[in-house]
Amino acid sequence: MSKGDRKLIPLGKRRICIYPGCSLTASSRDFADSLFQMARMAGMWVEELKDWNCCGASPAHSVNPEYATLLSGRNLILAQKQGIEDLYVVCPSCYIRLKESMHKLDKDAGLRDKLFEAYGTEYTGEVNVRFFLESLEPGDEEIFKGKMNQSLAGLNAVIYYGCLMSRPERVTGFELKVYESSIIKFVENTGAKVIDWGASSRCCGAHLAVSRPDLSDRLVDRILDYAKRAKANCIITFCPLCQVNLEMRGKAKDRLPVFFIPELAGFATGEVKALKWARRHLVNPLPLLRNHRIL
Repeated sequence: MSKGDRKLIPLGKRRICIYPGCSLTASSRDFADSLFQMARMAGMWVEELKDWNCCGASPAHSVNPEYATLLSGRNLILAQKQGIEDLYVVCPSCYIRLKESMHKLDKDAGLRDKLFEAYGTEYTGEVNVRFFLESLEPGDEEIFKGKMNQSLAGLNAVIYYGCLMSRPERVTGFELKVYESSIIKFVENTGAKVIDWGASSRCCGAHLAVSRPDLSDRLVDRILDYAKRAKANCIITFCPLCQVNLEMRGKAKDRLPVFFIPELAGFATGEVKALKWARRHLVNPLPLLRNHRIL
């Protein structure tokens, strides 16, 4: 980033460059809107990686792992060329793909040669890929507490992290446990109740939704069953693929709305776009929200 570009960032704002991934520009635009609003509340200046492309999740890496690595590798090269030291990734699936590509490129000179042949730029490994939670510090949840003027009391929520946020640890090095207490406090600060349950990190089968929908349905139904047994009336997640999968897959009759955690910030602060976000859900959350006078 040039000196001229730096002047465009408002004084006191911290620049965060993100890789949005395909979901945030399509099926999960509500997640993107609410996430960027939450980042602004935390004093961040959010920019997207310029000219980014699909990372290869989920079908590409299953069909041709090498091509998927080259897809993600292009994003890493773009970040190098744009002078980005820390590239923050929002979607856990995208995060895994980019980290896995880094892992392979660091160890395989042949792959680095193929990446150079495809894009004409040498991979240097100087870009750090970080999950978006790493842009916050433990205790930062208190930033939002004073801005919340609408209680979300009545929401009995289970938090679903999914199976990718800290796996495989040999590749990601991301420790979810560092953030779990802050995440719970953030949700509780909205007035919602967080319920302990036993399926927060179980796989929902999003990567099987196309190739083995029968298995994906079975995994989703198991998670929904856990949530209902815990007396939850909604699920909170981070992952765009998990959110769509939990609302669309499975054969359960009584569905639960699945909210993105930044959406809660929007609901609790009276964000004008909150109703628009709610209407985009595949499982209609409006009866639940209106029953508790949230929207």
